[in-house]
Amino acid sequence: MIARFQNGGHDITLFGGIKGLVRDGDDLRNELNQDHPDAIYIVLSREQIDGLSAFLKDPFELSMSDYEISYGLHLSVYGEVMTPPPIYIEAVKYAEENGKELKPLDVPEKEYSDFYVKNVKIFDLLRNSLRKRRVTRMEFGDTSPEDFVRRWEETMNRVKGLKRVEDYRLSYIEGKIREYLSSERGSTVFIITELEFYDQLKKFLSDGI
Repeated sequence: MIARFQNGGHDITLFGGIKGLVRDGDDLRNELNQDHPDAIYIVLSREQIDGLSAFLKDPFELSMSDYEISYGLHLSVYGEVMTPPPIYIEAVKYAEENGKELKPLDVPEKEYSDFYVKNVKIFDLLRNSLRKRRVTRMEFGDTSPEDFVRRWEETMNRVKGLKRVEDYRLSYIEGKIREYLSSERGSTVFIITELEFYDQLKKFLSDGI
């Protein structure tokens, strides 16, 4: 999904992709090759960007949680699914092949861990654990990959502690966009996000930041 904005002399493209779906990685690669943006922001932490860069240089086996496996199985109805998510892999590839810096928008790992520990309580963890089997068997009634992701996110955020974590991430991401744009010298900016934050960031950007 793509939206375009003008803000403070910048032409901004917002790309929302579905984690895991190969189709969206291909779409992102095509958009980047067409736009050749001056700056690229991505909803990943610096540690995650570095990890993906290391993976590209020397691929290694990745472990997946029960929820990630369930998510991938549901999503595979709509097309080929891969891990790490193609939207992230293609972003890192493009940046490295074109000498571009990927500016991280997501919460640094230490800060994320501290917030998670303080806000996700034992009851939240217990509830999250007990519903694994139900989620695996759940029929989401989705009609498209985008519809599935939104329904999945709604289900995940029913656990209050996890919802607080996601709200904190969104607030941090918006703050980093403001910070980067305030000192951005390039005229064209390309922002890459997982679909889960696309609607909120689209509103954030359309409201003029």
